[in-house]
Amino acid sequence: MDLSAIVTKTSKGEEEIQSRKYGLDRNLRYVLILIDGKSSVQELVDEKGAALPDVRGSLGALAEQGFITIGGQGSKVSDDTCAVPDNQDIPTIKAALIAIANEVLGADAGKIVSKLEAAPDSPEGLQEVVNSCKKVVRLLIDEKKAEALMARCSTVLKGL
Repeated sequence: MDLSAIVTKTSKGEEEIQSRKYGLDRNLRYVLILIDGKSSVQELVDEKGAALPDVRGSLGALAEQGFITIGGQGSKVSDDTCAVPDNQDIPTIKAALIAIANEVLGADAGKIVSKLEAAPDSPEGLQEVVNSCKKVVRLLIDEKKAEALMARCSTVLKGL
């Protein structure tokens, strides 16, 4: 992530601010509110980094979900996939996986988010936890949601 890049809201981001249509979690929504279209990634991290957990990861998750663009570039997002650039670090990838879990599972995401937050900070560890999450979702929630979660998470994990 280019730390000097300017962060701007997309129309989807503006819509979330006005109507809460997409139901972003509190931390992501707060970071979205902070974006003024003039501040760089570094400025946002420096200004709010002490008060908020993982501002940089939140910015990555918001870009991945199409709420913001960083340096004029967003990530391609559709209902079935999400892309994270190949150069993302582990915390950013974790934030994207957590955002996917919240989006796919909604109110049922709690245990899965906890597992993802506790995942080891290694590509192999993340992959193992995502595979475990798929099994839990399949058993406790819904097989279709398990497949959707795995498909989207696999796309993100290709960036490791």
